[in-house]
Amino acid sequence: MTLVRTIFCLAMIAVVSLTSGVVMSKYKADMENSAQEYADLMTDIPTEFGVWKQTKEADLPDYALEQLKVSNAKNWTYINEQTKDIVRVSFLVGPTGRLSVHTPEACMDGRGYKISQSRQRERFAGNNSSTQGDGDEDSDSSDSDTFWRVAIVNKANDYQFVSYYALGTGKKWWAKDNPRFELSQYPFILKMQVETATGLSDPDSGNAAHKFLKEFLPEVAGVFTDTDLEGKYGK
Repeated sequence: MTLVRTIFCLAMIAVVSLTSGVVMSKYKADMENSAQEYADLMTDIPTEFGVWKQTKEADLPDYALEQLKVSNAKNWTYINEQTKDIVRVSFLVGPTGRLSVHTPEACMDGRGYKISQSRQRERFAGNNSSTQGDGDEDSDSSDSDTFWRVAIVNKANDYQFVSYYALGTGKKWWAKDNPRFELSQYPFILKMQVETATGLSDPDSGNAAHKFLKEFLPEVAGVFTDTDLEGKYGK
């Protein structure tokens, strides 16, 4: 009887293990397919809107894509055709944990650059106006987007740029204090980083990145309007 029970238990364990493996494999495949769908939509982000026109596009090298495990990553350069201001945009789709830890501060500080102004949270309202400050981040139900803004200068103190960055769904962007944990329910996420050169004495002087984001965010939201990453994985 004991032998029969043992065989039965082993059989049940094998069935459960096999079923779990099939479920996990299906979940992983569905997640990877969903991530690729979001990555494919990146090609629909407009190259021209308002006074802005894309002048350059570059892909990340294969080794960088493999290191980050991202589904896709693009680097774009836009120019304001009126003022001739230039902004650089990085746009990625990949695992939330990996994209959370690769911030401008972590990647740039100590590599010939230093942080000249610590990060501050900046809010871009849904009506395309914006306010700035270090208050509490908007709730997830708000239509506002929040980005981190940090100023970085090279160690020779002859070049400074401002970098905005956030994680999001395409329709919604967050500047979270601990995104690796606060956004852990998302198996993959979008990341945007926008940079522009600024005056050495004042990072807000000629801040074209801020102006660009005000116009760019509605364009991006329009591309991802039919997606539902937040509804599928959000809390």
